[in-house]
Amino acid sequence: MSYHILHIFQHGAVLSQERGFIVCTSKDAPERKLPFEDIRAVVIAARGVTLTSNFISSILDSDGIIMHCNKSYQPCGLTVPLSRITDQLAFQNQVSRPKKLNEKIWQKLLRGKTQNQQRVLAQRKLSSAYLNRALDKNHFDEGNCARQYWQLYFPSIGWASTGRDRKANTAPNQMLNYGYAVLAALCHRSLIVHGLIPQLGVKHIARYRSDPLVYDLMEPFRPMVDLVLAEYMTEPSVDFRGWCKKIGTELRERRLKHERYSLKLMDAIDACASSMTRSYHGLDAEPFWVPEV
Repeated sequence: MSYHILHIFQHGAVLSQERGFIVCTSKDAPERKLPFEDIRAVVIAARGVTLTSNFISSILDSDGIIMHCNKSYQPCGLTVPLSRITDQLAFQNQVSRPKKLNEKIWQKLLRGKTQNQQRVLAQRKLSSAYLNRALDKNHFDEGNCARQYWQLYFPSIGWASTGRDRKANTAPNQMLNYGYAVLAALCHRSLIVHGLIPQLGVKHIARYRSDPLVYDLMEPFRPMVDLVLAEYMTEPSVDFRGWCKKIGTELRERRLKHERYSLKLMDAIDACASSMTRSYHGLDAEPFWVPEV
């Protein structure tokens, strides 16, 4: 089955459900239809959009997720399916907060993130001695690794800054924020589908309006958003709406290595979440799989 991330850019559009299809109607565009069972995520990136109750229930019934954006096109909320327990033992073990297992899973997440950052730099014909040493020693100072990475990454895409600033009103930072938000929505969906509790993190701690396990699961996938942005910045025309379309397509279609075969990035997120459930089931970090760029 081919899954989709549906971006809505038409202001005043109406989204409804009709005979197994999601229907999008708008004054300025022809009617569009898509099987709702094929949709993993819907991103509402327009003003005055109407969502019917049948549309919302159809997306949630098929384990999809809806991401809402504010007037500045920045993500501000999610509509998600109800949480469920798919593995009683995995659920109980996650709730018990097994310290040693969480530490091992976090170490694998950090190693995967650092390896993928180094691969992103390699595709830019760059390398960080600091990241190499961290990988050799299997010891990761997350803050320093990030600083070393961004110092090389931003100039490589033609940006003067050498630091990442989530609050900065600059194109690369805003684009990364948006890409990470869509990635977070897909991670959130996968955790719920595989019976894990997003509010119980491996490393990130619970805060007001936060989902720590989502941020944990995202870590090795973040460099993939960075790679897509680096590729997008080389295109003749670069704008925020074009970036929204680009990241939606790439999160759906880009393929990642998985043992002896490859799988689409959206499916890789599911595979990663599923392997985390297996790790909690057996209190063993070995089944936990981390993707490679």
